[in-house]
Amino acid sequence: MKNKAFKERQHFNDHIVFILLGAGFIGAIYGFIKTIVSQHYSLFDLSVYVGIAALMAISFWGLKRLQLKVSVNEKRIKYKLFPIHKEAQKIRWDEVASCEVVKTPLAAQWHGGNISFGRESLISLTGRNGLSIETKNGKRIFIGCKEVDDLRISLDHLRGEVDLN
Repeated sequence: MKNKAFKERQHFNDHIVFILLGAGFIGAIYGFIKTIVSQHYSLFDLSVYVGIAALMAISFWGLKRLQLKVSVNEKRIKYKLFPIHKEAQKIRWDEVASCEVVKTPLAAQWHGGNISFGRESLISLTGRNGLSIETKNGKRIFIGCKEVDDLRISLDHLRGEVDLN
């Protein structure tokens, strides 16, 4: 069997968020220029506009850097959300009590059903699509994946070779 049954790399790519950050940045720059041209400004006004523009730019840059790597093989599940995780997090199959592939409709990301207030750790850039895991010690983890159908096929293939539950 091949070493990796499933492997995926994803980046944060919510275009609406990027458009809103860009609009905020442009609005702050516009306000800064308009304030300077009016010649009736205080240092506080200028620093607020510069601060807002810097916050928007840093947020844009930080979101563009987010990257989630997920791989599944017959020994373990491995994931890393860069830059939050410095090293890859691993869950061995013998630690897993149950796992389930979750696939939600695209519109579901806007109705709040993907919000989790429970004990579950959510590691996802794709909303509520991916692998829901409960470990034998009671820890619940949700790992997001774009290619949910490929993940399901890989897990079905692994179930035939390894006892996953």
